[in-house]
Amino acid sequence: MTTSHRADARAILATATPATHRPLLAWAVGITACGHAINPVTYWRTRDASRIAPEYAGQTLPAGRMLRLAKPRIEITDGNLHSPLRLTWVDLCAVLDSGRVTAELIRYCEQAVIAWRDHPGGFRGAGWTDVVDTCSRAGEAVWVACRPADPGEQLDLFATAGIEG
Repeated sequence: MTTSHRADARAILATATPATHRPLLAWAVGITACGHAINPVTYWRTRDASRIAPEYAGQTLPAGRMLRLAKPRIEITDGNLHSPLRLTWVDLCAVLDSGRVTAELIRYCEQAVIAWRDHPGGFRGAGWTDVVDTCSRAGEAVWVACRPADPGEQLDLFATAGIEG
């Protein structure tokens, strides 16, 4: 039986409350919205969280929620929340900085991004679907490696980043 980490993440986002541990919430946003190999590579090269932030993007989530991504912040909204759940891009990158991202994972992402950039048919043609799938698998592998394992570890991740829960 295989685990769908993206499905787990969407379930976390659909049920998150203000009491949800922020690193787990940040992980769920990361694997859901930043799962392409280019995101970990960009952050790893620059160490600048704002470099993976889109100008604006959004997507619907289960349970009638909305994930809004913008340069200044990340928000999860719906009618059941008294106020949006908010994260920053620094919160997301604190999860990437958990010490679990190996050079091998980054090389996997870099190779996927090179194949994406250098695909002979541009962004279409024979083999393009395989390239896109490889980028998705490489990005997901990084996020899977970084998933906080327990509430204590989740709190520790943010303590080192100087972020209050």
